Amino acid sequence: MNIKYLKELALLAGVIIIAAIGARFLARGETLSDYAKKNPEAAAVSSTIEEVKEPEPEPVKESEPEVVAEPEPEVIEETQPEPEPEIIEEPEPEPEPSPERITYMDGFYYEPITNEIFNRISGISYPVDCTVPLDELRYVGLMYVDFNGETQKGELICNKALAQDMVEIFYELYSNNYQLESVKLVDEYGGDDTASMLANNTSCFNYRVVEGTTRLSNHAYGRAIDINPFYNPYITYNKDGTTNVSPAGSEAYADRSASFPYKIDENDLAYKLFKEHGFKWGGDWNNSKDYQHFEKK
Repeated sequence: MNIKYLKELALLAGVIIIAAIGARFLARGETLSDYAKKNPEAAAVSSTIEEVKEPEPEPVKESEPEVVAEPEPEVIEETQPEPEPEIIEEPEPEPEPSPERITYMDGFYYEPITNEIFNRISGISYPVDCTVPLDELRYVGLMYVDFNGETQKGELICNKALAQDMVEIFYELYSNNYQLESVKLVDEYGGDDTASMLANNTSCFNYRVVEGTTRLSNHAYGRAIDINPFYNPYITYNKDGTTNVSPAGSEAYADRSASFPYKIDENDLAYKLFKEHGFKWGGDWNNSKDYQHFEKK
């Protein structure tokens, strides 16, 4: 290479170096990057300008999971079962009063046998072969004090000749709190005299024979009545000295020397009242003793 050209290149390099130093001085130490930041429009033409850093994208917020409200549970009201209606047994209606009813006192009366009463006794205490005319009988309504000390309505059928006696006697018994366990028609026991006695039922009319015979009882005519029969049994005597006591189970009350409730004897109010009205007492009989029995012929 020619020495001339070398000198020119060296001179040119020196000029460039001096120019660079001068520019640095004039720029007070700023670098090209610093200059480009202050003069972006000038930096656009320079390939040495540092690339402007893009802002980082804001982080995307994670969306919170949507809270779905659970439906409130359906409240089912407990329904209490409706109570079953209480069944109240209505008392049997009283028989329709006959125009011929005779009232002695409130609750104490007698009247002819009505169709309603006949339907109750027909074929039972009044069988088809009964020879006693219905017109000879009277239905008696009464009140009495039971073994619990409570007032009850009672009924019996008797001969019409005894009807007034019955209402007067039973009114006095009631007024004096004389206790009777039951006063029902014997038809309530199927016309069975033994069943009626076992129930200690006071009864009157029942078309039947005397026990152990073929002879009609005074009960068949409505002319006899049995009072608290279980405590006042019917006693017959055998030739061997033994006794028969009816109803069965009432043997303890055959001993009339013993003291017990509901015993009929000469000091008993029922005994006194029936005797005053002309009745005979079975306890006075000789061949047998019927302590429950009063009759009037």
